[in-house]
Amino acid sequence: MNPTLSQWLHTRQTAILDNWPDRNEAMTGHVVIQPRLETQRLVSALIAAAEGNELPLRDLFSEWIAAETDVGLPVMVRNFQNLHRTIRASLIQDTSSLTLIDDLADLFDQAIAILVELWTEHTSQLIHEREFIAASLDAASAAADQRALQLKALNDISQRLSATLDRDTLIEIVIDSLHRLTEAHHAALWLVDDKQRIRVVASRGSDDGPPVGYILPDANPTVQAAFHKGVFWPALPADNMQEWMIAGCSVLIIPMTGGERLIGAVTLQELHNPLDLRFMQDLAQSIASQAAIALQNAELYHTIRTLNADLEQRVIERTRELEEEKDRLATLHAIAAQVNQTLDLDQILNNSLTMLARIVQAEHASILLTEEDNPSLLVTRAILGTKVSPDNTVRFAIGQGIAGWAAQHGQTVLVPDVAEDERWVTIPGSSRKREGSMIAVPLFVQGEVIGVMTLSHSQTHFFHEGHVRLLNACAGAIAIGINNANLFRMISTEAERRYELLDRQQKETSQIAAILQSLLDGVIVCDLYGGVISINPAASRILHRPLEELLLWNLRDVIQRYLGSHAAELPLDDLLRRPLSVNGEARTFTTTAIVGGKTVNFSLSPVLKENDELLGALLVLRDITREVEADRMKNEFIGTMSHELRTPMTAIKGFTQLLAMGGLGQLNDTQREFVNTIYSNTERMINLINDVLEITKIESGSIDLEWRSLHLAEALSGVIAELQPQITQHRHQLTISIPPGLPLIRADAMRLHQILYHVLLNAVKYTPAGGSITIAAREVMNIDIPEPIRSTLSDNRRYLLLSISDTGVGIRPEDLPRIFDRFFRGENLLKVEAGGTGLGLSIVKPLVELLGGRIWVESTVGVGSTFSIIMPIAGEHA
Repeated sequence: MNPTLSQWLHTRQTAILDNWPDRNEAMTGHVVIQPRLETQRLVSALIAAAEGNELPLRDLFSEWIAAETDVGLPVMVRNFQNLHRTIRASLIQDTSSLTLIDDLADLFDQAIAILVELWTEHTSQLIHEREFIAASLDAASAAADQRALQLKALNDISQRLSATLDRDTLIEIVIDSLHRLTEAHHAALWLVDDKQRIRVVASRGSDDGPPVGYILPDANPTVQAAFHKGVFWPALPADNMQEWMIAGCSVLIIPMTGGERLIGAVTLQELHNPLDLRFMQDLAQSIASQAAIALQNAELYHTIRTLNADLEQRVIERTRELEEEKDRLATLHAIAAQVNQTLDLDQILNNSLTMLARIVQAEHASILLTEEDNPSLLVTRAILGTKVSPDNTVRFAIGQGIAGWAAQHGQTVLVPDVAEDERWVTIPGSSRKREGSMIAVPLFVQGEVIGVMTLSHSQTHFFHEGHVRLLNACAGAIAIGINNANLFRMISTEAERRYELLDRQQKETSQIAAILQSLLDGVIVCDLYGGVISINPAASRILHRPLEELLLWNLRDVIQRYLGSHAAELPLDDLLRRPLSVNGEARTFTTTAIVGGKTVNFSLSPVLKENDELLGALLVLRDITREVEADRMKNEFIGTMSHELRTPMTAIKGFTQLLAMGGLGQLNDTQREFVNTIYSNTERMINLINDVLEITKIESGSIDLEWRSLHLAEALSGVIAELQPQITQHRHQLTISIPPGLPLIRADAMRLHQILYHVLLNAVKYTPAGGSITIAAREVMNIDIPEPIRSTLSDNRRYLLLSISDTGVGIRPEDLPRIFDRFFRGENLLKVEAGGTGLGLSIVKPLVELLGGRIWVESTVGVGSTFSIIMPIAGEHA
């Protein structure tokens, strides 16, 4: 089976491209063979034509004809025939494709026919374009002649416009030139006036057009827009006509602008031939543009002349102001010199009033100052020509009268006629009449009004702004003088007071030193850096160190030496950094240690001034050996009595239990009820005795702790298992939220179990049936703990926070401070049902603190309570 021509050409495409340039070196200037990519496109286009698609071949021939018109059609056909011969020779060599020679000849005949067709179309288009260019040249020549005439006319108009800066002359030149050159039926020049209205300022032609002075209505937005942007309207129907339009005329509107601002507009109306306006539009536009520039120049010239006149007037006024300023400065200098000569307040006030009254020719003048005890009251302190006495002293409240208004608003008041000013206040018994003019000037010191200076004259409108400026300038110097006099008086008074205080302080210091020397408690005072600055003999006696040696120590050394491992319980550095709690109360740390065989209580607190400024720290040492011994004897007595009570109670409990079990015979119901009552009360008595013994051990310090690193979850699981029957009985919903990976805590396992048992038992007992109890734990820092708990702890420590929340009856606010007291039970609905002795929480609190933690409670009556316990993390406990 013979291949098709397109298949053969596609297979032999590379060989054809390689042979074609070598065989046509004479035609290297033709685009077909140079560059190689064009030859490849030609072969691809022939393949597409062999498959019936002529479009690629037509596109390629069109590009050649457009780019190689100087080569000519014969050369293109001859080169194309050379390509035909090259491909035909390849066909002859390929004996299997001899049958495709006729198909190849048909393909090239078809291609040459397409080339001739495209060349003919291109030649016809060139001839048509050249004929159009010739006609256009003739029209352009005629238009150029007409343009030359217009340019000459525009040049004449430009010279006439440039020759004058008079606005009316310019308007006449513009309207006359427009009407004469355009020969319009009516021409009008519109300009924008001061009120931004478009007004006719000149017109020529028909009397039917808008007259001079006509204002364009702003009711029609289309017309307004036309005057801003320009428009050509042929003859409009009667219903679209405006009153300034001539019936049957076409209208041309040309705006005149200066930058982005509309200056005015030119309107031309033509009756006979509307197209004449179109032909004259460029000429009219040029005239309008030159008119806009000329009018702007005229307006600028007028503005400059006005500014020059205004500048001359301002120079005259400024010269006068400078003369007045010179006088004011001279007056100010004189007053400042008078003020600086003395610090006597009365002399300053009287001298200032005399000078100012003489300069402004005032008949009456006075100065009112605010009272020290009542700054809202103005009191007369100086009167022109008169000595101040109780009879002529006047008091004004700030805001009352003209002087009070000036003080209240801090503004100088110029009253041309006091008879017409409603702020005037008539003073009872005063001979002053309500007549004339007045000035009230406030006196300022550091932005605060300290008084008011008033000057008046019997003649109305006597004072003017020059007087106001002068008085305002002098008021500052007078106010400074008054302030200096007051400061001098205050400093003198303060110096006397401080002398008295110093004398009193020296006496008090001697008294304090005597008191410190006689105190039985030791007192050591340190500065902000811990250095000992004061110590009494009692401290030397308690610490068994001489005073001279202790004065050389730092308070940190004293604490570390005598407390040892318990030194962290008195964190001096923490106290000096933060002496006050969030509530503003002074923080206090206490502990106890054995010094020289005696029990000494150490109490550390900050030394603060009245404004809570930290001065240092105070360590008080108290010998509590006798108190400890008395407490020990009390605890031993309670312990002995408790043991003695527990022995018979144990026997009673055993025999009662034996009776209840029927060991001595069967009991009837009444007997069994009595035995059970005896048993339960015996159990309560034993528990009460155990709790009392536990408290006694805690207070006597006889509890031995086995410190270990413990998992909080393990400790909780044992407590929950022990209380599970009661939780189930009350149908409580227990929720435990303990995240994985919590650090271990350092505590005693048995004591931690006691703490968790009592707190959780409290939540179970005081939560109604069906309520919920939530146990949550997380790691916290000291900063996350609320005050005042945080103030009792050292900074930068990590703790484990355990929260046990319930939806129980809650605790009343007045009961919260006593909730950890012995035998205290708050009043609530479940008090009788819950039972108990009130010793559980009183045991919990000292045990938690013994383990280095803290416990507190937050509660709302009827909502529930939350007990929060923090325990130090293992490795953080000191």
